[in-house]
Amino acid sequence: MATERAARLSEIRWEAYAWLIYSLPFLFMAVMAPFPAWQRAIMLVSYAIFLPAYFLGYTIHTPRILWIVAVCDAIAFVNTPWNPSAASFFIYGSAFIANGFDTKTAMRLLAVQLLIGIIPGAASGMPWWFYMASVVISGLIGTMNIQTRAREATNAKLRLAQDEVERLAKLAERERIARDLHDLLGHSLSIVVLKSELARKLIDRDPARAAVEMAEVERVARQGLADVRQAVTGYRSSGLSAEIAHVRETLAQAGIDTTIDTAAVALSPAQETALSLALREAVTNVIRHAAATRCHIKFYVQDGSALMEVQDDGRGGEAPFGNGLTGMRERIQALGGMLQRETSGGTRLLISVPL
Repeated sequence: MATERAARLSEIRWEAYAWLIYSLPFLFMAVMAPFPAWQRAIMLVSYAIFLPAYFLGYTIHTPRILWIVAVCDAIAFVNTPWNPSAASFFIYGSAFIANGFDTKTAMRLLAVQLLIGIIPGAASGMPWWFYMASVVISGLIGTMNIQTRAREATNAKLRLAQDEVERLAKLAERERIARDLHDLLGHSLSIVVLKSELARKLIDRDPARAAVEMAEVERVARQGLADVRQAVTGYRSSGLSAEIAHVRETLAQAGIDTTIDTAAVALSPAQETALSLALREAVTNVIRHAAATRCHIKFYVQDGSALMEVQDDGRGGEAPFGNGLTGMRERIQALGGMLQRETSGGTRLLISVPL
């Protein structure tokens, strides 16, 4: 606690020293005016007490600030009868109230403080217009400080909210890249495995064909590497039409009879990217898991939504969603769409994205 308070003291800005100028008239009168020695001693001791309390007030941001307010008020009460400049200490006390309370509580305490401020002037028989000046100034400065603290608290909350938004955005981006890497690598590696198995079977019977397949493995691997590099820097799809052509070729090479029906659909870049990646993941699953002989892909518009169907005649089954389908669903849901899966008589994926 002491270390923390010392650190706060070291952070006190120059304005804190500048505000002390309003206490100098009191000190000047205490030294220069012809007061009795005992009154002069009281004023000098009061000022010696005020200085450390004043700087300590800048380090307290809890209700304990009322102790500092009480010290300032006491100095004002004791010295105002013979040194009217002591009313400045009451103003300091009013200014400190904002440090330890929320806005509503601070305003209530300031109202009490202003009522208390009338007492020493009225008790000493001063004209009301004299002591009311310090009360009005106290009210103005206290209110300004309270509003400043409220604004600072609001700004601090905004900064925290912005930091949280930034953190969530970074987390979402990491998850997006993880999903895209899975989709890209899963697709590429599936083709590599498929063609490597084919080349291994052909290496004795038809070396030339095996060499062609291995060359294709190299091409796919290079393309996969390029796709991964794109994903790391912020993957962007080359377009849905290019992806359709790519999956048509991939399914044909896997020996799966394919039909693709497409309709002209105006998609945003984000929607086109999401559907392209979803199509790639769906076709990868058909090749890897479905044991299908036929696959039908269809794009169309219905009820204000773009729909994509991928249906095969494979084994189907109610297997839980893996990383690929989970990432696909999250990507589609982020666009306000949905993904449905039917697994009777093969697998049918239906993806819809609102236009």
